[in-house]
Amino acid sequence: MAGKIVLSNVGSLGDLHPLISMALRLKQRGYDAVIATSPDFRANVVSEGLAFHPVGPSRNDILRDQKIDAREFGRRISKDAMYVLAAASFPYLKVTYDDLLPVLEGASLVLAGSMMYSARFAAEKLGIPYLTIALQPMVFLSALDPPSVSQAPWLVPLLRRLGPAVTRAVYGPGKMLAARRARPLQAFRRAIGLPDTNASPLFEGQFSPYGTLATYSSLLGSIQSDYPPNTTITGFVHYDRSARSGCELTPALQKFIAAGPPPLVFTLGSFAVDFPGDFYRVSLDAARTLRQRAILLIGADKNESVRKEQADDVFVCDYAPFSALFPHALITIHHGGIGTVGQALRAGKPQLIVPVWGDQFDNAARVVRLGVGRQIGRNRYSPSRVARELTTLLGAQDFKARAATVGRDVDLEDGPEVVARIVDDLFRSAGSAARAHR
Repeated sequence: MAGKIVLSNVGSLGDLHPLISMALRLKQRGYDAVIATSPDFRANVVSEGLAFHPVGPSRNDILRDQKIDAREFGRRISKDAMYVLAAASFPYLKVTYDDLLPVLEGASLVLAGSMMYSARFAAEKLGIPYLTIALQPMVFLSALDPPSVSQAPWLVPLLRRLGPAVTRAVYGPGKMLAARRARPLQAFRRAIGLPDTNASPLFEGQFSPYGTLATYSSLLGSIQSDYPPNTTITGFVHYDRSARSGCELTPALQKFIAAGPPPLVFTLGSFAVDFPGDFYRVSLDAARTLRQRAILLIGADKNESVRKEQADDVFVCDYAPFSALFPHALITIHHGGIGTVGQALRAGKPQLIVPVWGDQFDNAARVVRLGVGRQIGRNRYSPSRVARELTTLLGAQDFKARAATVGRDVDLEDGPEVVARIVDDLFRSAGSAARAHR
């Protein structure tokens, strides 16, 4: 065995799936790849024959401690992006750290998501090299390629005109406010005996000196001079297999697709589906206004009233692997999660994005700039507006042609292979250093 590698992240399936994709390729290379994440995802990991190590808290732990349900949790996050850290990360730093220590024993390398603070702290404490995983361009908060934010969609075009010096000045107050709210991170570093640092764990301090894996397509954004050293844009690390149904479409869904012209596909991913509001009702009305067939992915045991809308021209199901479904779509309408964006880009079909929170607004803006889709605000998601946006996408050959071209380019990317080569290089350089030291 080439060495033990621990891959760790927190969040939804969009955060888990890249770990599985990378772990499978590393396992093929002979590495002992272990995924350390929420106990909620045990079945997803084990079903792929990968080693799993539970790291708290679970989703139910967080909801119980906050005394709220999933819909209220989503509502709070959509109003305050820092709430997810304050509620689901900072209170559990010690729990997560303590859970990680056993699996890190004997590890040669750690791959940690940008919000997996305890994994980075534990690796630093134990002297284990680690790589940061940056799933989306927004993580870098570049002054040269400023991200779009929900509160001020007009700001990015202005900052691009005014330049990086002004952009850095605009960032300043927001970064200071976020740093104050992130004081638990510095306090925890001190508690486990790590030295204080001037690099904020939320911003520049989240990146490893060993390197950062930007696991998205360079079509969404290239490396900027203010990115951390040793950053590599790997391309997407696609994965969307279901622990229950694998990566195939169900016979019923295949039959529906084959029965008529390409349908509109509506999805809110695996997180926003918990607080959909009227997304599915509006989506149905818009599809029927346009006399288009529709597929709605509503999540397991959720949105039961929508399930009753099943008809000859409407198919409602819990989930379908995006890699198998999206190529059959006329247009994909979704929330803008980076994993969904990647699968939609690879499918080569236009997109309409309805961002909910966080990086989704920036992901949507990049899709629009790429010329393969349009964006609509959640508060403007009405049947008439959605129908107008879809009509624009359906009527413009530029969107279709550009989406097809981008799809071919993204399909050629092999992010897991790029990650594996970087890991190989790290192990080779470590071996060479050890031999030289002897």
